[in-house]
Amino acid sequence: MSLMDQLTNVVVQQVTHEASQKTGLSEGLAASMMPMAMAALMNGLKNNASNAQGAEALANALDRHDGSLLNNVSQIGNDDVMADGAKILGHILGGKQQRTEQALAKTAGVDQDQIGKLLAMAAPAILASLGRAKREQGLDASGLAGLLAEEGVRAQKAAPSELNPLMQFLDQDGDGDFKDDMLEVAGKKFLGGLFGRQ
Repeated sequence: MSLMDQLTNVVVQQVTHEASQKTGLSEGLAASMMPMAMAALMNGLKNNASNAQGAEALANALDRHDGSLLNNVSQIGNDDVMADGAKILGHILGGKQQRTEQALAKTAGVDQDQIGKLLAMAAPAILASLGRAKREQGLDASGLAGLLAEEGVRAQKAAPSELNPLMQFLDQDGDGDFKDDMLEVAGKKFLGGLFGRQ
């Protein structure tokens, strides 16, 4: 099981109730959207680490994220951790943050603010997981970039195909943009599947 799969399983199992309370999303919607939020962030990190300077900066940042958060992952709903997560989002997504939040919100049919809170919960968990992997596997900046390349590909494959425009948007240099008509299709499929299971 990949690092992304392990982390997603832990977060969804242990944090769905907290995420629902913090975001105002139903527990079912929070559980379904969290993996998408984490996949988007992992893809953003993959792009950031695709050059030596970005990989080095991330490796240094991970020295402050040793993975201890994962010992009590429910802490990602704490106000101070979410505040840290909001700052992390700016570093990961940069000028793409607002567009990413809008895209995920449109897919789920919810407010952008709700998705912003969900991303702020997901970001510290992802850095904690990468920090632990860096420490346990003795990864340098190059090794970290390799890990992120693998995890980013997995994240992109795991995301619904209709989210490919967003994933490709996050995978490119510059701020760019994309047509979001496919997100409406994704949202209808996503919400139809979600309510069909309930």
